[in-house]
Amino acid sequence: MTAQVTETDLGNGWTGLRLRSDDLEVTLLPQQGCDVHALIDRRTGVDVLWKTPWAMPPYGSGRWNAEDEAEWLERYCGGWQLLCPNGGDASEAPGGLTWGWHGEASRIPWQLVDSGAADGEAYARLRTRLTRAPLQIERRVAVSGPVLSIDEAVTNTSPDPIEIMWSHHPAFGAPLIGPSTRIYTSATTITADASDAGADLQPSARGDWPHPVPPAGREPADFSRIPSAPRATLAYLGDFAGAGWYAMVNPEIELGVGLRWDAELFPHAWYWQELRASGGAPWWGEVYVTAIEPASTIPGHGIAHARSQGANLVQLAGGEARSTRIEATTFVPHGRVRLVGPGGTVDQV
Repeated sequence: MTAQVTETDLGNGWTGLRLRSDDLEVTLLPQQGCDVHALIDRRTGVDVLWKTPWAMPPYGSGRWNAEDEAEWLERYCGGWQLLCPNGGDASEAPGGLTWGWHGEASRIPWQLVDSGAADGEAYARLRTRLTRAPLQIERRVAVSGPVLSIDEAVTNTSPDPIEIMWSHHPAFGAPLIGPSTRIYTSATTITADASDAGADLQPSARGDWPHPVPPAGREPADFSRIPSAPRATLAYLGDFAGAGWYAMVNPEIELGVGLRWDAELFPHAWYWQELRASGGAPWWGEVYVTAIEPASTIPGHGIAHARSQGANLVQLAGGEARSTRIEATTFVPHGRVRLVGPGGTVDQV
């Protein structure tokens, strides 16, 4: 089978753009954030990306700059988002505007510039221009063999300098995620969030990966394993040895997923987990998801809070563009992962 690009009806007014190779099938949502809606390993038929219990709402509802988490979640159907220029709480922005919860880029429509397939690769180029920040964002998304690559550029179209947060938000669910799943990464530290650390972590404490600092009187948990008991947590991986990468491996279904990114631009990875631990809204004890999210900035509570904490932000001078590549690959696991390399290479022992 050769590489293909096709449109697909996802229901409720949504049209996906499907990129397919012999090994991988990726569905994008140009109508909302250019989300990676599905990432299917064709050997196993498993979509590794998590979906919300409420699935996809009717197309066209909601604002692009969500006032708070509840509003953002109304149009969140899982998958993999681009968060820019904000991540977390809605924040006051230059000019007195508000940058929405998790950023406008995650909700605004994107325009398809072109697409095609050649030499075993299916690709699409897409573009958007934000309304509350002078940012043009372009992506070339390609699928070749078992590798999804996203080449992404953010350009400040204004003569004025600007500070932004820039993150990727891939969320993974069952059957990839389960008690047998193991997580390998080049991160060497894990730091608990100050306010949403959960029961297994001492808030704000920094420890060595995979054993973060526990609350007093508790044994350290192993965050490279998915616990069988419920857990809700927010923490941050950091101090990557070389490139940023991680792999999630579930030997029970003979499937692994690896991500690799530029750790200079994204020196952190938010570790968000909700394993049927939180009753009441918004998760109602029914959500089972683990997300490890390459990020420019911590903590993940909005750019205003990050700035108040003296956190690292991406600086763009007037007219400046920054570009980066992030790759994801699926693979057959047969041991401990030592490296997720460029082009989807996975070194296992």
